[in-house]
Amino acid sequence: MDFVRLLACAAIAYLLGSLNFGIIVTKLFTGKDLRDFGSGNAGSTNAYRVLGPKALLVVLGDALKGIVAVLIGKLIFGEDGQLCAYLFVLFGHAYPVFYNFHGGKSILTTAAAMLMIDWRVTAVLFTLFLIIVIITRYVSLGSIIAVSLIPLTAYLFGTGDLEMVMALMFLSMWLVMLHRDNISRLLAGTERKFSFKHREIPKNE
Repeated sequence: MDFVRLLACAAIAYLLGSLNFGIIVTKLFTGKDLRDFGSGNAGSTNAYRVLGPKALLVVLGDALKGIVAVLIGKLIFGEDGQLCAYLFVLFGHAYPVFYNFHGGKSILTTAAAMLMIDWRVTAVLFTLFLIIVIITRYVSLGSIIAVSLIPLTAYLFGTGDLEMVMALMFLSMWLVMLHRDNISRLLAGTERKFSFKHREIPKNE
């Protein structure tokens, strides 16, 4: 019975994660595929390059699905279901079954889902993220540093047990790996800086 409930948490969270609002909203307003522009990523930063202020709908959608997934997981199977849903909603966002397994990098959904587990972790790391982005204008750098510190921050705040911290270590390494292209561009000095101006940038420009 426990296995069935855990499987239900994973399946529901994965399907919710697979609802990529960057792709959905861009298609709704422009009729185009977000992954054909800019970095080719289906996340909120790339959505802003194409949609401008309308990208707020992407932010809200991708955040909400993380929150809902974790809440459902906790309802079905307590803290274990919560952790399972947290991992699988991010997996669904990165590898969505509805979009040929080509999604975003899960940063926004990560923050929103963690908000439901321990708001203090999200508050500290989101503040750090903002400081880095304001200083450097590199969203990717802020994201990489923030997710790298998820396990340590959770440990310092006493979030969950050892199993939770170990799962967050795996999650953190995976999220950094998703940014390997950004890391290469940062090292080469070719990473695109964030700007409030938006335009439809051809893919990989």
